[in-house]
Amino acid sequence: MHTLTSKRVVKFSRNFGFGGTEAEQFERYVAANYLFQYVGDDVELIERSVLGGGSDEGIDIAAVVVNGRIVFEPEEIDELIAEQGANSAKVIFIQAKTSESYDSKLIAKFLHGVEAVTKYAMKPKSLKLPPRLVDVAILIDRIAESGDKFQDSRIPCELYYVTTSSNDGRSAQAELQVTEAIGRIREIGAYSEDFKLRTHGYEELAAKQKERHGPQNVQFNFEKRQTIPATDRVSEAYIGLVSASELLKLLKDDSGDVRSGIFDDNVRLDLGAQNSVNSRIMGTLRSAEREHFPFLNNGLTIIATELRGLGDRFFISGYQIVNGGQTSHQLIRWAETEEVKNFPQLMLDLWVPVKIVSSNDSGVRTSVSIATNLQTAIGSSDIQASSQVAKNVEEYFAQSGADGLRYERQNRGAALEFARTRVVTTPELNRAVAATLFGESSRAIGSPKDLEVEDAFVWGERPEETYYYAAWIIYRIDRYFARTPESTTLKAAKYHLSMMASALVNPELIPLFEAGDIDAVASRLARPKRLSFRVVEKKFSDEIEGAIALAAELTADLFRTVLSEGRSLRKDDVRSRKSQEALLQKVKALNKN
Repeated sequence: MHTLTSKRVVKFSRNFGFGGTEAEQFERYVAANYLFQYVGDDVELIERSVLGGGSDEGIDIAAVVVNGRIVFEPEEIDELIAEQGANSAKVIFIQAKTSESYDSKLIAKFLHGVEAVTKYAMKPKSLKLPPRLVDVAILIDRIAESGDKFQDSRIPCELYYVTTSSNDGRSAQAELQVTEAIGRIREIGAYSEDFKLRTHGYEELAAKQKERHGPQNVQFNFEKRQTIPATDRVSEAYIGLVSASELLKLLKDDSGDVRSGIFDDNVRLDLGAQNSVNSRIMGTLRSAEREHFPFLNNGLTIIATELRGLGDRFFISGYQIVNGGQTSHQLIRWAETEEVKNFPQLMLDLWVPVKIVSSNDSGVRTSVSIATNLQTAIGSSDIQASSQVAKNVEEYFAQSGADGLRYERQNRGAALEFARTRVVTTPELNRAVAATLFGESSRAIGSPKDLEVEDAFVWGERPEETYYYAAWIIYRIDRYFARTPESTTLKAAKYHLSMMASALVNPELIPLFEAGDIDAVASRLARPKRLSFRVVEKKFSDEIEGAIALAAELTADLFRTVLSEGRSLRKDDVRSRKSQEALLQKVKALNKN
């Protein structure tokens, strides 16, 4: 592997708490960088996007994105498109190799995998695929069958073959076996006409990593501007007009893609071309009223971490478009029309109002976001986290050392400086407690929002170690999935596994789980005599590991009919209380023996 890339992968894996081989760590590093605008720093989303294992057909990473959100189940797609007439979708396939060269045979294998998934999507069960790829194909199938709900007649698809090479891989792309494989995929007719393979080396990968913090050193001209006086906390600020052609440099990268992450802090996703407001924007752009655009449109507000100017030429880094997302997307659409392609001068003649604020002060950045209607409302889980019990739990977690866990009680605007696989938030802790301490795994899966109300049963006066115990079991289940790729078909049942593992190591909880009496369980937990919660003890921690593996076996057995279909479990397969009760009975029967 390229030396600098190797060091970055090691640091990334250490910060996130990812183990495994060098190749496995590299796959997660690539997934985190190439899918950042969809997965952020969410460990679970990163790991779910990595297919892993030896039966991936050459596809290491796959993502299906609908309306800017990564999805994993067909029902999620249905929910996202139900409220809108025009929706967006995208499919992303990635192969990640640590090699410093391109191998056309491996590229062809990767493309064959994409072809196989696409064929399965167009004609389900037409060929045999590993369960994780079947899951991806089913999602593509759902998008295809709901075609009338999407703004594109064909599905946009991005293909990346990522290495640590020093060149762009153009010669490998020209190999006959590669071009023929691309041709076969195009013939299926599922993906957009601009479907192509991108071969990336370490420089492109490094650029993607930088984009996690916003694009870097993007040059544009800002000639019609007025300086806003700087302050101790704002280094530079300007308000003025930027031509559409210059603005497009901020919106799209050199390959013509929308820059990754520049709308992450925007309150609204792209509402689509058919949205009434967007239709009016486009109407203005395509009419004689175009010259009045600066008077009819509020323009863009951009927050940057760095802004450097040399006359009218500016360089901007780490920026977010916090207001003006709809305008931005309509400008992108307009730039792609035949009208503009035939008369590029139209982009030069259109002026767009722009305000740019450059500051490294998080308080200023937050204030600007709030002022542009980006403040996040205080949620029920925030109220839960403000309680004294939550503060005590946070302190208890903090004392668990470098190999322990941390409870991120407050939304700090930046992640804790701790391995992210070991950090738990309030909503995550709610679900963990519900499943492991109260046996309410079906509620943790199917109704997690119900656990976030201020007086939810998951929070109460009980020893802090019980909360840690619950979080620890979930953490170890996630690590179990990470080290045994074949078990990831059970991920939808994660909270059932945690309930079962808890019952296996604390059999006295079984009758309480069976009764389903929340008050009785809460009373018992307040006086946890004869119950074991000290995961710091190695013997008990080892028991939990064994219980998790056994719980996975029992779960696979209960759902063997569904798994025999060659796909992963989904929420709808496991969310019922009947499933919870059936799995608990399996644990009870085992305990009797």
